[in-house]
Amino acid sequence: MAITLQIDVIDEIETYPALSTMRCKMYVDGMHTDVYIPKSTYEKLIEYRFFIRDGKTPDTQGVLNTTNEFIER
Repeated sequence: MAITLQIDVIDEIETYPALSTMRCKMYVDGMHTDVYIPKSTYEKLIEYRFFIRDGKTPDTQGVLNTTNEFIER
């Protein structure tokens, strides 16, 4: 049975002064949970092309960025 995983970046939140966090939704086989990553890590993951967009403009669903869909076989 294959398992699918995808992560959408929803928005940026300020958790502490001068520290920003990205609020994301992680989907595993259609179920989702909120996950949070430091903005600095998010920016590095964009450089590594883990996220597939530039992350500057939300799409029509309000998603800033997303990953490809990963499928475990």
